[in-house]
Amino acid sequence: MIKNIISNNLNYDFERERISKLKSIYPECFDSNGQLRIEMLNSILKSDVKTTKESFEINFLGKAYAKMIAGIETETVIRPDQKHNNLEANKNSSNIMISGDNLDALKHLIKSYENKIKCIYIDPPYNTETDGFCYVDNFKFDKKTLMEKLDVEENEADRILNMTSNASSTHSAWLTFMYPRLYLAKNLLSDKGAIFISIGDDEINNLKLLCDNIFGEENFVAICPRKTRGSATTKSNVELQKLNDYVLIYLKNREIGEFNLKISGTKEYPYEDKRGKYYTVSLQDNGPSGTKTARPNLYYPIYADAKGNFSLKKINNKYIEYLPDKHKNDDGRWMWSKEKFEKDKSDLCIQNEKVFIKHYYNPKEDQNKYEQERTWLDKYQNSKGTTILNNIFGIKGLFSNPKPIELIQFLIGLIDDPESIILDFFGGSGSTAHAVMEMNKDGGNRKYIIVQLPENLEENYQTASKEAKVIIEAQMKYLESINKPMYLDEITKQRIVLCDKLYNLNNDKRYGFKHYTLVETNKDLLNKMEDFVPQLINDTISISDEYGIDTIVETWKINDGYGFDASVEKLKVNNYELYKCKNSLYFINPGLDITSINDVLNLYKNPKFNCDKIIVFGYSFNLEELEMIKNNFNQVKNFKAINVKIYIRY
Repeated sequence: MIKNIISNNLNYDFERERISKLKSIYPECFDSNGQLRIEMLNSILKSDVKTTKESFEINFLGKAYAKMIAGIETETVIRPDQKHNNLEANKNSSNIMISGDNLDALKHLIKSYENKIKCIYIDPPYNTETDGFCYVDNFKFDKKTLMEKLDVEENEADRILNMTSNASSTHSAWLTFMYPRLYLAKNLLSDKGAIFISIGDDEINNLKLLCDNIFGEENFVAICPRKTRGSATTKSNVELQKLNDYVLIYLKNREIGEFNLKISGTKEYPYEDKRGKYYTVSLQDNGPSGTKTARPNLYYPIYADAKGNFSLKKINNKYIEYLPDKHKNDDGRWMWSKEKFEKDKSDLCIQNEKVFIKHYYNPKEDQNKYEQERTWLDKYQNSKGTTILNNIFGIKGLFSNPKPIELIQFLIGLIDDPESIILDFFGGSGSTAHAVMEMNKDGGNRKYIIVQLPENLEENYQTASKEAKVIIEAQMKYLESINKPMYLDEITKQRIVLCDKLYNLNNDKRYGFKHYTLVETNKDLLNKMEDFVPQLINDTISISDEYGIDTIVETWKINDGYGFDASVEKLKVNNYELYKCKNSLYFINPGLDITSINDVLNLYKNPKFNCDKIIVFGYSFNLEELEMIKNNFNQVKNFKAINVKIYIRY
């Protein structure tokens, strides 16, 4: 693959990352050459991990190919929409919209947002007859390369090439499309995060197996049927009315992740004694493991008299024995141990010949009652989403069955906290951004990242189904009316702009959004520069002019893990302008002379100046200049307590 001139050597090696994590946990299982000693690992895990020779997983044409492209570096750079981003309503915002292929976007995001996204909601193609899904990728491999990289036979390499280059809509093509995107999405999720995926009948089974493979079957939460309409037509007598699709839910890690509970009312205290008001709950454990077999030490007799005195021994004939009721065809058990019983038995009472715990009113406690949400989603029909969208744009027919923001609010609310980052990399009509704006009315500071492919509507129209052409015509007519290019992401962006005007009345930084476009690099130029020879470039083209300095800086700051929020400061030393982002200095402009370098070195004499990375854009300098830069910057090591690394990027 031709390497990106700005983000060269910045690809993310997931397998290497996994091995690195394994080394940090089990260093004794690797020899001096870094080779895994599998026998030792097996012996360590044998006592704690059950193994099986049998397994069940999804396999499909293109799976190995999908894994490979997940780790290939993107050949795009991040171009900021400066005119939009510098508007007063947007310049302080942390909300992000990215126009570009979501696979490229995810590869950029992984550098700054790995393990930081609390909630992902996506509404990918359902792969139906009418939604127009077809898989064509931009990777131009030849058959020999695929055979070598994937270790496959010629016949399979031919089938993969045929599928990925001929607009296929098979199940395998859809899975090949989804696999790398979901793989990257998992790495973006925080350990307590969750992903919600809307999907239809055509791919629900395949998606479930795919997500089991990527997220782990143990992290599956639910397949939630969602009522989409009140009635539906059928085409034949062998069909039933189809009134629902689904939302598939996975937690990143069920051991530590959890969902927010639904408020179902307020606590009531119907009883009162000399200690105050109270309600009662059964002392018996009626949960899934509430049996004597599960906890035999919690099965024991309790004795009580009519005055409310409790004991573990029958003191006299006035004391009556109480035992847990049967539970799941077994003896039941109490929730308290004998030790806790002796300590807190004054909090017990008898009601209806059973033992209850008194829970007294405490003004410091949360007085709300909670319950878990249901998996049956019957309040979020498509008609609501259509009505909202029509009202925002003032016209009808721009999208087919857009998701209602109430659905997305509900899903985000299951895992939400007021500082969440919510990602939607199938941005569509922009419903997720709208939902986040609505939720922030509670004073929260939720942030969204929306990604939408700039699909060429005029090209789409040529191959669209009859139903899809009606929608595309409406989209093109609308874009023409507002003098925008004929690309789908322009409608996504406009939806967010229109919604933002409803919420962002005082340039609140919780609203507004910054817009970025992923730009493919010039491959002809790359071919000429694959062997780095700056002298051949300086006289013919300026790379910073080709892509813009802002694009280079934005791409690098995301790659270096600083995120879109990080501010970039321009520094000027001896008429040379450089850029500082957190602890990195970026040298992009040509003309860096020895005097300017010495002025930069002097900055390090200030103990508050903390930059441990110096990054030089190689194509702005010739080889002699680069050598001079590296030699002089090495002086930085002479400054006390500073360990500065120098990088040359191409």
